Amino acid sequence: MGIMLELPGTFLRGQEGLEAAYLRETDPIRQSGFGGGAVRWRRERGIILRAVSRGGDFLDVGCANGYLLECLIHCGREKGLRLMPYGVDLGPRLVGLARSRLPGFRNHFWAANAWTWRPPRRFRYVYTLTHLVPRRLLGEFARRLLARVVAPGGRLIIGHYGSRSRNEPALNVGRELARKGVSVSGT
Repeated sequence: MGIMLELPGTFLRGQEGLEAAYLRETDPIRQSGFGGGAVRWRRERGIILRAVSRGGDFLDVGCANGYLLECLIHCGREKGLRLMPYGVDLGPRLVGLARSRLPGFRNHFWAANAWTWRPPRRFRYVYTLTHLVPRRLLGEFARRLLARVVAPGGRLIIGHYGSRSRNEPALNVGRELARKGVSVSGT
């Protein structure tokens, strides 16, 4: 991996602060960090399954309360895909919610820092967001996930959501990763 880079402390504290903000909410969508309502949630998250060609293990890196995984399992089933949910999140209380949301898969969730996490195994599909690391470290984060977390022949799916309320457009993730020297097979 080369030089061991650390995430800045201010960045980590901001990420840790998200747990408290999410837990103040009772709506599972808002507990997932999204404020655009159920219709937009399904439309904007449903496209993740375009990158899933067949069933298999699906790890959500930054899984929050597990609601996205729950939705992807149901949407995948509608498309004939059987997905086995796994998740990792920095917030232990959010991981507790994910375990409660998907009780049959309690042992599939870990509270850990995704930057340094060494998973117990690898996964066919690994989904994450660019927001989990500072932008300058996105290429290194993708390389770490590919080397440590994605199974051989598997797929890393990286998303980025803009923000209407902050007038922030979505990032062209493929272009950003290519600029950072990461090979991209599709967008």
